[in-house]
Amino acid sequence: MDLLFLLNGSYEGIASAEALELLSSCGARPSVTFASGQLLAVSCAQVPADTLSRLALSHVVLSALGSVEAGKGELDPARLKAALPSGSFCVRVKKVDKDINAMAEERRLSDQIITATGATVNLATPDRHIIGIHVGGMVHTGLVVAGSPARDLQARKPQHRPFFHPSSLDPRLARALVNISGATSEVLDPFCGTGGILIEAGLMGLAPYGIDIEEKMVEGCRRNLAHYGVVGTVVLGDATDIGAAYGRSFESVVTDVPYGKSTVIGGQRDSLYASAFSEIRGHCRSRAVIVVPQSYDFVSLGFVEKYHFVIRVHKSLDRHIYVLVP
Repeated sequence: MDLLFLLNGSYEGIASAEALELLSSCGARPSVTFASGQLLAVSCAQVPADTLSRLALSHVVLSALGSVEAGKGELDPARLKAALPSGSFCVRVKKVDKDINAMAEERRLSDQIITATGATVNLATPDRHIIGIHVGGMVHTGLVVAGSPARDLQARKPQHRPFFHPSSLDPRLARALVNISGATSEVLDPFCGTGGILIEAGLMGLAPYGIDIEEKMVEGCRRNLAHYGVVGTVVLGDATDIGAAYGRSFESVVTDVPYGKSTVIGGQRDSLYASAFSEIRGHCRSRAVIVVPQSYDFVSLGFVEKYHFVIRVHKSLDRHIYVLVP
């Protein structure tokens, strides 16, 4: 199948990696056919819509219908008829590049669809939604197969949880990191804090495991997991001794380490990081996704670096996201 992803413009690189790694984790063997800014086009094996709905940083996922020159091109009538055999539809054009009359292009594409299929336009409650994404003078069109769980993610922001701490990741980013980890069965967060990463992992059907050195965080994390109906295992322990906490390795590790700003680690940070990261490498079978407040030489610890992203949080804090193979 050919898919189009309209990526979150604030996190294009991470959003692209999230989509590709999720497809890879379910055996879809993705191959990028086009990428420009917020648009990612991929050829891959068949993927269920509920799997695609796991994505946090794609606004929408489309089953491609074709790409046409804005204002001129014609979609393939046979392809349209196969995709819309009956019922109603609506067309919306998203302007990644702004130099287009979106309403005129929507009318033009709608006329082509009506001619090819005999389907009717219904802007309020259509049977099928079609979106055109305008990039570089071309309109890449597709049938909506999955949308972002944006409303649900908004409702799970840290301030809405029973137990709150200001250091917790935004749920969009937490979910994206779990997807980038390629996890298919379980996730360990050895600095689990209030449980933001574990909540997203659990809601996606993965078994979440956590460790935290502070008892109040462990209890708060358990409260938050229960609030969202997530069944997980969270223990009081030390990220520098995962073996003592669980006595086994894990498929994937996803964690946002303490930065020493709103957490109490102070000058111990460097030694904590070195010990914890070595322990993660020894207890991670597939992939580790680690968020740190600075660049870090993970290669010297024996990791293979697959991705490195940098997110500006504010003038005194960047988040460095490393995706690592142990």
